[in-house]
Amino acid sequence: MSTIGLYSTLYARLAQCAELLDQTLIQLKQKKLTEVPEQQRQLGEMLLSFAQSSKSLEAQLLIVLLQNKPKKSLSEWSQLGQALLSNKITPNDIAKLEKLASTLEYERANTFARMRGGDA
Repeated sequence: MSTIGLYSTLYARLAQCAELLDQTLIQLKQKKLTEVPEQQRQLGEMLLSFAQSSKSLEAQLLIVLLQNKPKKSLSEWSQLGQALLSNKITPNDIAKLEKLASTLEYERANTFARMRGGDA
């Protein structure tokens, strides 16, 4: 695979994760829902899988990106995933999701710059 192909694939995966996260944050901030929306369920399952041995490609990608960030154990992300699945979200949980969204946006911008030939 060429370098541009690698970065293009990485960018697409980051965009998918970011979109899922953004949709979930919008739903969480708009109203309290009695049932868990599909995007929230998908994000919860992905975060929950951080602590499991078999992980999706998106989960593996996020784990790699989060390794260099302030120390949060994989079990903390897994607990956040459980909170999303049980629909028991606190303002602190929303703040963690917003921080994750910021991290994803930063990495997506860097990946785009690399795709275009920059040294981000």
